[in-house]
Amino acid sequence: MDYTGERMASRLRAIVRWLAPSVVAACVASVVVGVIEGWGSSVVVLAATTGFLALAGVPLVTVLSCAIRALWRWWQPAVVLGPLTEAGGGTPLLAAWLVYLLLATGAFAALVFRATWQLGARTRFVALDVSFVEPLIWVGSALLLFVLSRPCVRAIAIVTRRIDRRWALRPRRIAATMIAIVLALAIAAWFVLGAELGPIDGRPLVVVAIGVVAVLASHALSRRAWPIWRWCSRVMVVVAVAAIATAGFALRARPGLTLAIWGDRPVAGLVIDHVFNLDAIRDQISLASFRPAPRPQAPHPDIILITIDTVRADHTPPYGGTADMPFLEHLAKRGTVFDWAFSPSNVTRRSIPSMVIGVQPNRVRGRVVGWALRVDPRHVLVAERLRAGGYDTAGFMCCEGFWGPEARTGLQRGLDHLEIERNGAKLALEAKAWLEARDRMPTRRPLFLWMHLLEPHNWTNGHSEPVDPAAKNRMYDQSLAACDRMVADVVGAFHDRPVDQRPIVIITADHGEALGDHGQPSHSTDLYNSQIHVPFVIAGPGVATARIDETVSLNDLTPSIVDLAGFAPPHGADIDGRSIADLATGRRPSDPEAGIAFAVMVRDRSNPGGVTAVVDGRWKLIDTNGKLELFDTRADSAEVHDRADDQPAILAKLTALLYDHRRSGDDSPFVE
Repeated sequence: MDYTGERMASRLRAIVRWLAPSVVAACVASVVVGVIEGWGSSVVVLAATTGFLALAGVPLVTVLSCAIRALWRWWQPAVVLGPLTEAGGGTPLLAAWLVYLLLATGAFAALVFRATWQLGARTRFVALDVSFVEPLIWVGSALLLFVLSRPCVRAIAIVTRRIDRRWALRPRRIAATMIAIVLALAIAAWFVLGAELGPIDGRPLVVVAIGVVAVLASHALSRRAWPIWRWCSRVMVVVAVAAIATAGFALRARPGLTLAIWGDRPVAGLVIDHVFNLDAIRDQISLASFRPAPRPQAPHPDIILITIDTVRADHTPPYGGTADMPFLEHLAKRGTVFDWAFSPSNVTRRSIPSMVIGVQPNRVRGRVVGWALRVDPRHVLVAERLRAGGYDTAGFMCCEGFWGPEARTGLQRGLDHLEIERNGAKLALEAKAWLEARDRMPTRRPLFLWMHLLEPHNWTNGHSEPVDPAAKNRMYDQSLAACDRMVADVVGAFHDRPVDQRPIVIITADHGEALGDHGQPSHSTDLYNSQIHVPFVIAGPGVATARIDETVSLNDLTPSIVDLAGFAPPHGADIDGRSIADLATGRRPSDPEAGIAFAVMVRDRSNPGGVTAVVDGRWKLIDTNGKLELFDTRADSAEVHDRADDQPAILAKLTALLYDHRRSGDDSPFVE
């Protein structure tokens, strides 16, 4: 028994000794990367950042390191390289094979890419044809390169042997050269293809690359068996363990700190995103922290917010448009129409978060996921504010990519009841049925319902876009008419209520659609009125019948909704918008020369950015990568006549406003 126990203990010590370099390397990499990511912050943030990285980095790097070491040992490179080693100790044949492998990889990618596009052009991307033929293209390309490998390697070896005579091609020298070539090609591809791929945040890649270097350096130093390195490695392990403990403390006791790391540290944030439930962390923050203050004697009416994707104002009846939208037209006649309302951006993932948070798009923090934005959990949405104030909340939304559980954008926060349906007609009927069922329940809590419709975004409905502008406009208007019927279905659920008990209905859009204006077919390309001048109509109890000719921004939507709901509108560093409820209720007259609205194209992986705009009263300035254009929106709503040259004073004023707006994008919207 003693002998067996000793043997088991010996084996255990051997396993620990073999694992130790990999564990130490993982701890070293985690600490180095954590220090780089958390540098400049407090000790607690630095430690927690390192801890979150270590939580994922230590086991992941340990497993990968052990696997690579085991493969290296089992492959026995010295034995493999033996037949490839020639007189003098050089391995020119190895160099030839590696060169061919590099060239073959590029050739394989080019062959598959070209053949796939040819297949698509001939079959018009018929799914069955492509799915059947494409695997044959892959296999055929691989077989071709395999057949060519021996003769090509022999040809390349003629060159590598000549190089070997002058500079001995030892394996280590070959490996270093190949790594340098691959890195150079990767950097070249980054600069050449970067414009095609769109803006990409390279910071996480740099941090990971530093971590890889730290792993390699740790393994190299561990082989030296220097006493000082032994002590340093032990310190690194202790630091990593302490950092993990700090991360655990932040996760349990400081959810706000964990959310701050998610928002401010790209790599540690990815770890938090994938290892933990971000919404569960967010739910630890009490509703009381953003509960709105009720205004004395103010009623709390039901509020229906309907946002429609891709609606330009001048195609709707309240703004002189010809689309068949009788319900919106009726609503406008008995409510308030904001003649000059501007969306904060020209793409949904930037406009919608800005609208329901109340922060300018360049100050909304988050990460792009698919076509949406996963908003920083420190932001507070309007539904959360109203729910904290005692409202029931519900959302009927299109689509999964923005509100679904897989996307985890955070836009669903605060919505107690959520239904997602791509078909707007079905979605409207579901909302109406839910409202009618709710009306039969003995509840006295006010309701906030938000519905988002997508139909105008896909206004071609799968058909080819007409060349004729008139036909294009008719097709687009048909999608608006369909949305009008959907809105009527939802609001019709309140038809039997007394007039003073009906909800306040707000109808607007996240952005417009170019439809050929200024040479653009759709949206997300510029900030002219066709893409950011949107309808904005409010009607219901307490709302005046009026037309407002003052400039307003949909960034004002959140504080205005909170105000209309009977609460003091939010203010402070985390809110940029202002309440315009006083305009809607007639408490303040509008001023056609007043009001400011900003719009911005935020740079992300599918948007080059570089375009900002400000509207001050009647004047609008657009800065397109340094090119300034000034328009009188009232006299020239199509923005045909640039007034920058003949209005220098106004140009200077709006340029200063725009500069301040862009600079504010660097300011944190969160209270530190």
